[in-house]
Amino acid sequence: MMIQTGLITSAHSDLLTCLAYDFYGTNIASCGLDQKIVVTTADQSLKYEWKAHNAPITHVAWAHPEFGEVLASAGMDRTVRIWERGEEKAVLLDARGSVRQVEFAPSAFGLKVATVATDGCLRVYECLDLGKLDVWALADAVELAREVQDVQGGWAVSWCKDRYWGQVIAAVAGATDVVSIIQFSPSASPQTVLELKLSPSSTSAPTTITTVSWAPSCGRSYHLIATGGRDGHVRIWKVCGPMVDPEDEDDTTYKWSAQLVADFDDHARIGALEGGVVGKVEWNVTGTILSSSGSDGRVRLWKASLTSGGRIWRIAGSVGVEQKE
Repeated sequence: MMIQTGLITSAHSDLLTCLAYDFYGTNIASCGLDQKIVVTTADQSLKYEWKAHNAPITHVAWAHPEFGEVLASAGMDRTVRIWERGEEKAVLLDARGSVRQVEFAPSAFGLKVATVATDGCLRVYECLDLGKLDVWALADAVELAREVQDVQGGWAVSWCKDRYWGQVIAAVAGATDVVSIIQFSPSASPQTVLELKLSPSSTSAPTTITTVSWAPSCGRSYHLIATGGRDGHVRIWKVCGPMVDPEDEDDTTYKWSAQLVADFDDHARIGALEGGVVGKVEWNVTGTILSSSGSDGRVRLWKASLTSGGRIWRIAGSVGVEQKE
């Protein structure tokens, strides 16, 4: 695979913490420790720039374009803020710790946003006024872990992109090696339907999960969920949704299942040293290529082999910034 790269000029005065493309890939939103959000076009023309929080900003995410140019940002000031074209529409104040990640739900479920914070809680908010975007309600809250201020923790959230399975979220909070798959329903309390964790017989030691990404299904009969951890490993899980036994008409038990299908440790080493950490994993729009970035200073792409029927994942390329002598 031939990889083409380009340099995006930063308008920030401090470290960047998150960069996100919108649905069509025409706008880029970035945030950083300078408490600013900057929105540029794909050709790097500046559209909006503003001070968004009273503390470093940890994450920024776009809503589906049917709701307009709507952004959500999370900060160390314990707030989630909703923006439209640089104008603040709402401030969500329920978190008791710094908010580490936000992600909007698929548009089929309305304008909803999921957040995870260092208080160990996963929260889902819903916009009740799509015209003004200023009225939001806390729809659900799930305690994933007790309050964790440990810098070695991990906080991540990712929605299932397929509306057929309903409102399902993969989330992690705190110093844990377990990813919780949580199903939300308007008529019932949130339920943890599956946990992704290494088996006791695995040769890999338990690690803190730092990032999670749920792949678009694009017609597959199963799901793919990628995780990255503080051990430098990128893992891909094959997740099957609930199935009813066709031979048992009385069987109404819904069961989710998962299988680890790939495990890579390429980010685990920084030069000759151990201790690399995976910072982010993300799928492309078809869920066929996974990208991962780590503290080793490289972005790697992973793709399933066509000759293996998609069963064997291999590296498809990598990009890094090497200092030239």
